[in-house]
Amino acid sequence: MGSKMKIAEHVRTTMTQDGAVLMNIKGGHMVTLNLIGSIIWQPLSDGHSREQIAAHLASEFGISQVQASGDVNEFLEQLEAQQLIEPAESSGSRMRLGRKPTGLLCNLFGRRNSQTEEERGSK
Repeated sequence: MGSKMKIAEHVRTTMTQDGAVLMNIKGGHMVTLNLIGSIIWQPLSDGHSREQIAAHLASEFGISQVQASGDVNEFLEQLEAQQLIEPAESSGSRMRLGRKPTGLLCNLFGRRNSQTEEERGSK
């Protein structure tokens, strides 16, 4: 697994006071993240590398860089296994559409994503 990962295009995120809810619209399942998971998710969605995320966790929570790196790597492996993230290198063939909407109703009813992937690609 490469150093930089990105959020898969079929994942929608809603941040909550307790963490985050991730919706895989392609696979039809939802995943909830606790507060620490959402602290890792946010910089990941902003394009930060796993090393940058681990460094932030180490300084924020006063843990060793080794422990923070191990925790971030384990978390990212779980996200990748659930097809919620993918290597950033694969983004070359995809059009970047900007940040995903964060409102749950917007995500569920697709206000922002009313066009299909094929329609967007044909423009």
